[in-house]
Amino acid sequence: MHKTSLAFAGNLLLVAGLALILGACSSNKPTVVVPATQPGDQLLASYMVGDWCTNREQTSNANRAAGLSALINVSPEFWRFTEDGNWDISNSGFVFVSHGSWKLEGLDMLLLAKEGTTPKKYQAQFKNDGADLYLIDDEGQFLVIAHCD
Repeated sequence: MHKTSLAFAGNLLLVAGLALILGACSSNKPTVVVPATQPGDQLLASYMVGDWCTNREQTSNANRAAGLSALINVSPEFWRFTEDGNWDISNSGFVFVSHGSWKLEGLDMLLLAKEGTTPKKYQAQFKNDGADLYLIDDEGQFLVIAHCD
């Protein structure tokens, strides 16, 4: 009976400790409310910071609605935009490597520069209460990434 009580107490302490650690991790992440935006709305850098996942279905639908080919060659990727302007990528969502830099220009232009290249400009717009970021390149093609924080 004594061993059972000690084991129960030990397990209880372990669960409480894990809950405390997980709670501390989640409370350190600031929550930024991102509104839906229209082309020409002023975007804030804080809207961009976080983890994003390419959304093949939304990308296909947006291109089809614009009269473009819905066939896409978008591989599943995870992007991370950091506060200091780094753009990191991952194939798994766990291990990220530096891919380049990002910055906002003007009201709603996102500049993405792979390491050693000139930046590519995208008109950026948030939809679905800020959960999806629609990027439109200079040819009018869409790439949609979804918040995966």
